[in-house]
Amino acid sequence: MSTYIKKYIITGAPGTGKTTLVNALAENYPCVHEVSRKVIVNEQEKGRTGTPWQDMNRFAELVYKASIVELEANPQALFIDRSILDLTAYLQVEAKPIPLSISSFPYHDRFHRKVFFAPTWRSIYQKDEQRLQSFEHCLELERVLKVRYIESGFDIVILPKDTVPIRVNFVHEFLKLGISL
Repeated sequence: MSTYIKKYIITGAPGTGKTTLVNALAENYPCVHEVSRKVIVNEQEKGRTGTPWQDMNRFAELVYKASIVELEANPQALFIDRSILDLTAYLQVEAKPIPLSISSFPYHDRFHRKVFFAPTWRSIYQKDEQRLQSFEHCLELERVLKVRYIESGFDIVILPKDTVPIRVNFVHEFLKLGISL
């Protein structure tokens, strides 16, 4: 069995370039890719309601379970596109209770304290079939995400609002310099 490596979380509201950054990082580092979009696509294809805009509780349960599977399947991954902690922000914004499985998850055993945060960025935000949130809703999610991560003992490292290569270099330099790992 492989030794588990703590992962760096890349988080932020929808449409901030997280997945694009993780895909670029995956060229050089093992990564855990976002499960939220996979869950949404699967729910849409099967005519089910487990999406953030239909049944937030079902969505959170499905994403939680899929995230656990992905974490266990990728013990050597260095980066993860979102974490289970993101679900707490989604649930809070929708005024839904946070399940004990999510609130008691051992975040600090699984993830580095430093979290890369992609800021909401109007010029790159685009709605699509799996991203129906308004830009204003994304701003609220961003606010709550920051609070949730800080309250949970994480330090936020804001990614630059710049090109993918510059963001990749920013992350690479952060790791190379060993900044407060």
